[in-house]
Amino acid sequence: MSADATPWDAAAGRGLAFLHGSLGPDGLPSARPGTDPELRAPLTGAEARRHLLVTHGVDLGFDPDHEGLSALWGLALLRPDGQRPEERELVAVLARQVERYGHPWRPRYRLFPPGVPFAADTGSTALALSGLARHGLIAPDQQDAVARELLDTQIGPDNGPIPASWEDSDHTSSHGRRYDAVIAADVLSALHLPVPAGRLPHPAAEATLRYVQQHLTGPRTGTRYYASPEAFLHAAARASTLVPALAAPTRRAVERGTTQFADTAVELALLVLAAEYTGADVDLPGLRRRLADAQLPDGSWPAAGYLRLGDAPLYFGSPHLTTLFAVRALRPETPPAR
Repeated sequence: MSADATPWDAAAGRGLAFLHGSLGPDGLPSARPGTDPELRAPLTGAEARRHLLVTHGVDLGFDPDHEGLSALWGLALLRPDGQRPEERELVAVLARQVERYGHPWRPRYRLFPPGVPFAADTGSTALALSGLARHGLIAPDQQDAVARELLDTQIGPDNGPIPASWEDSDHTSSHGRRYDAVIAADVLSALHLPVPAGRLPHPAAEATLRYVQQHLTGPRTGTRYYASPEAFLHAAARASTLVPALAAPTRRAVERGTTQFADTAVELALLVLAAEYTGADVDLPGLRRRLADAQLPDGSWPAAGYLRLGDAPLYFGSPHLTTLFAVRALRPETPPAR
C-alpha cells in the first residue's frame, strides 16, 4: 500500500487513470456548456452561443469552447508529491496547458484562450497562481508580481473588494464592476501564499475578506458565477487554511449544511473538501463513502455544472472536472483543525 493510501485509494486510482487516459495534444478536454446546472444536455460552443442568441437575444461574441477550467483546477488539486507516474505526467501536461492561458504581457490568466474576446479575470489568475505555486512552478518574483497585480485591481473610491475582472481591458463589461464571493475567496487563497515581498495587510485584501465573511453569514445561496452554494463553501474553506479569520465562521457554515444538499457528485466532492479543510464536525467518512459510490465504471464521476457564465445562463462542467475534485476529496491532505 502506498504512503498516501486511503480506504478510497482504489477509487482515486481509477479516477487518475481516467484523467490520464483523457489527455490529448492540448491537455485535458474542455468543459462543456449547458443550459441547466445538471448538464443534462451538454452543448458545443457554437450551439451554446446560438441558444443564447435565439432564446435570450444575447450574443457572446465568441463560441465558448476550449476554456481552461479543468487545467487550472487540476494543477491546484493534484498532489505535488504524487507517487503515481500518471499523476506526475498529468501535472506536467496541465502546467503547460495553464501557461497557454496566461496574458501575453501582464501577470494575469484567462478562462478562455488568447484571441477570444474575453478579458483576463481575477478568479482564473488566482487559481493559476495557487496551482503553479503548489507545484513549485513559478519563481518567487513572478509569484509576487501576480499577487501585486491582483491587489492593484481597480477597487474604486470605497476601497471595495477585488472584483471579478480588471477594468482596463477593451473587452471589460460595460455594466460596471462585478463581484463574486467564490472568486473573492479564491483570490484570498492566492494572496496569502508565502512570498518574499511584504504586501499584506492591504486595503483591497481586507475589503475582500470582509466581503467573504458577509457571504458566510448570509442566506445559503450560489453566487453570480457559481450556481451551487457548495462552490462557495469549498472556496471559503480552502481560503480558511491560510486566513485564520475565516476558520471559525467557515467551519460553522460547513457544519450547518453539509449533508442535506449536494445533489451532484461535484457538489458532494466540494463538501468533502470543505469539511476536510475546516475540520468540521461532520461524518466525513460517510461523505467520502457516498462520493466513492458515485464513481462510474470508467473511473470518472458524472459531469455537472460548476461555473456559470455570469449574466449568460450557461453552466460549465465535465466528467474531468468532477473527477479532479473527487480524486482530491478521496485523498485527505489537510489535518483536522484543532
